[in-house]
Amino acid sequence: MTINVKQTLQTLRASDFKHWVTTFWLVKRKLSQQQAKYSVLKVDTDAKLEKKLKQAVTDKVLDTDYQLDDYDFLTADQDKGLLTIASSDTDVMLIQAEIEKGTANAKVEQYEELLDSWAMVIKLEYQDKTIYAYRKINKFNNAARLSHISFIQFKDKELKDLDEKEIFTIDTQVDFFTYEGTTFIANKKEFESTLNFRAGMEKNRDVVLQEFVDLKILSDASLLKEHIGANLNYLRKVSSIQKSGYYKDAKFLEELIKVNDLKKWGLTVENGAIVINEDSIDLVLTLLNNGRLESPINHEIFDASVKKKVT
Repeated sequence: MTINVKQTLQTLRASDFKHWVTTFWLVKRKLSQQQAKYSVLKVDTDAKLEKKLKQAVTDKVLDTDYQLDDYDFLTADQDKGLLTIASSDTDVMLIQAEIEKGTANAKVEQYEELLDSWAMVIKLEYQDKTIYAYRKINKFNNAARLSHISFIQFKDKELKDLDEKEIFTIDTQVDFFTYEGTTFIANKKEFESTLNFRAGMEKNRDVVLQEFVDLKILSDASLLKEHIGANLNYLRKVSSIQKSGYYKDAKFLEELIKVNDLKKWGLTVENGAIVINEDSIDLVLTLLNNGRLESPINHEIFDASVKKKVT
């Protein structure tokens, strides 16, 4: 993370949000061959809801208990962590480009248009400054599911059925928000789900495995690809391998093979290339991400999927 990102957030937190204008948007998503296409609808809100939506965003922005850290595919529990990633590396740029079309977008006129939304966006803007805050829409906005749900109120010491069909439910938590080219992530799981990160990780898988073969790191990657498949845990590992880039360092690979022989880790190497078999798949993914670590205190060795470099 750059110092500029920290300074940007500090400057934003010093803002007086009183005059920032709030608008509310719904995001629709369609998938075609794992490619996401987004469209948006503007939704008018009354003053009370508008105030609540703005408060949800400013509460998240102003919460100084959140500690900034870089987004990684493999991260520990976030517990008051705010992960950062360049917005250009995500689909938020596609969504925000749609919102920036302004009045060219349709406005919700009928209740049915609210349903089957993918996410909601609260946009705050003042002069040349803009915050986009995102929340994945909960499951109670689908017509089929709503037909099986009863909305009930406890009143006068008894439960009463609310005979109201045009109910749209949201919660005003913020999963992530973007400002000046950076996305700040409070809920990693929902961030990845909202922006179709699995498809991106599957692309990473295919690129990295081909590079393994091209660089003659592996003799064949077909078994590894079959093993990884669409498993989210393995997709995270291979995406982390791509991001760290250790496999592109010839010296690193030379040392890996040397230490494997010395420590008897069990990798089979033929003509300088690692041979994949069923028993070595997890080990290969760990080692290529430099995840086998030794304690300098008692020299115990650990496989660490989550690690943070000490500088």
